[in-house]
Amino acid sequence: MSDVNSGNPTDVSEHLARQQCARQWRHFLHALAAEFAAALPPADLRALSRRIGLRFATELPLPPQPTLEGVQAAMSRQWQDLDWGWVNLVQQADHVEIAHFCSPLASAFGASATDWTTGFLEGVYQQWFDQQGAPGLVVSQTQASDAWGSVSFRLGR
Repeated sequence: MSDVNSGNPTDVSEHLARQQCARQWRHFLHALAAEFAAALPPADLRALSRRIGLRFATELPLPPQPTLEGVQAAMSRQWQDLDWGWVNLVQQADHVEIAHFCSPLASAFGASATDWTTGFLEGVYQQWFDQQGAPGLVVSQTQASDAWGSVSFRLGR
């Protein structure tokens, strides 16, 4: 384990990233991810993770919001209440950029699982936008997760 007191930014980053998942769950979730990865191909893991995200968002629905700013605030409240970071939504000409910051997925499941665990966020955002009256638009990941659990998506056709 690195020495956080060294002041080395890498040491501090590793320490803070470990804090994103409760110690009581970290080893269990890493083992769970390893078993899933041994049993299923990456595309199936991502699809499963996305379906779990859809179910999660169904169980934690957003209230109707009349503006994109309201949707962003409602989503961020849900995430922050769960210590899952926050989201930034930016309207572009033909799509909405979705930037999720500081999810605990890498800390919880391990960095090697982020390719498929981010499907969870994709599913959550899909369901939440569908709830807001945007069926027919698709959420898709546009950028891989970084060391802090930040990841980008796109809502569009």
